[in-house]
Amino acid sequence: MCTFFNIKIVKQEELSVKAFYVDADWAPKPEYTLSEREEREKRGLRADFVYKNIRVGLRDVPVPTIKDDEVLIQIGACGVCGTDISSLKSQPDGYSVYAGHLKLPVVLGHEFSGEVVEVGKNVTSVRKGDLVAVEQMRWCGACRVCRGGLFNQCLNTDEAGLACDGGFAEFLAVEEKYCCVINDIAETLGSKMAALEAGALAEPTCVAYAGMQVNAGGLKPGAHVAVFGVGPIGLASIALARAFGAAKIFAFNTNPARNQLALAMGADYVYNPDELLKQGSSAGQVVMEQTGGIGAGMIVEATGNFSKVFPEIMKCLGMGAKVVQLGIGSSPIVFDGNPLLRKGASIIGSLGHAGSDIYPSVLRLMAAGRIDMSKMVTARYHLDQTQKAIEAFANRSLGHGKVLVSQHY
Repeated sequence: MCTFFNIKIVKQEELSVKAFYVDADWAPKPEYTLSEREEREKRGLRADFVYKNIRVGLRDVPVPTIKDDEVLIQIGACGVCGTDISSLKSQPDGYSVYAGHLKLPVVLGHEFSGEVVEVGKNVTSVRKGDLVAVEQMRWCGACRVCRGGLFNQCLNTDEAGLACDGGFAEFLAVEEKYCCVINDIAETLGSKMAALEAGALAEPTCVAYAGMQVNAGGLKPGAHVAVFGVGPIGLASIALARAFGAAKIFAFNTNPARNQLALAMGADYVYNPDELLKQGSSAGQVVMEQTGGIGAGMIVEATGNFSKVFPEIMKCLGMGAKVVQLGIGSSPIVFDGNPLLRKGASIIGSLGHAGSDIYPSVLRLMAAGRIDMSKMVTARYHLDQTQKAIEAFANRSLGHGKVLVSQHY
């Protein structure tokens, strides 16, 4: 079991700690039109058009100094995400392959938890010694979009580990409002480290929860569910579908190791779609056969391979089905839309996990033992090995579910 320590910070500038940074040259392409915010703050809402010559590695940095509304946390665990992989990759011309939001330099890592070691003078809901899971999305709460309740679409959003510092570090300063106390999870699991790992697994679970339960309006207990893609978000979708009362849960994925994880997380049927094709069958066909023609009441798309997956999704639809789009990709979608009309089905896009009590709800499910996300963890690396951890997760032949990084391993 890991031993945690609380540092007494006297002269922070004299204390050097480690953090895994990503940096690059700010070099917007001539054909890319920068927004006023991108130009002013030197950030890219499309990093693949503005950042070139990516550089990564561990740095020695001072312990962060907290503001009055912040807490200082000692990072307990941080998960590796596919976004981290994309953030480190370059195109042939040297530009980032990541088509999302970056502001460099930044400490990478957006799925993390920690122990509070210092609190600002205005902090009231978090105390020194608390274990916390930390939300990634940094919503402002003041723009017209936030005031409309769409926190994940905040016009001033920052994203921990991408546009502001994240969790591949020893310490991090975080605003109080993004911290969720998870002491009760430690009581349930009987271990600080187990609770901190659960806290790090909350972020991908909350992405799935936001799409399935909040944006799509929830799953009717007794409905069948089909999940395409069983990376961390797909695996979380399976666990949540089981907790929400799904009848039969189908998973479709081409990686044998991840298919075994899908079964462990609660899938009833797991198929390799390529193998189905060789047998003269398909995802849509097996869903209809196994459900007696009822089809799936909810389908989760978690591959990002739209052109390949959506034609099969249309064949899985039950009456009033909800297709939850969680995967991120760029392949064009061509499919027959008539089933949407005939079956009164809908496609719902979902990004992020802020607002609507999403983070606390998922953490309560963990504390109550309704979901056990630890089953998806397949490797653990020390903070010094962060780059190796990212490379291991990127190696699809290894079939990792979730790789965690911690200074305590």
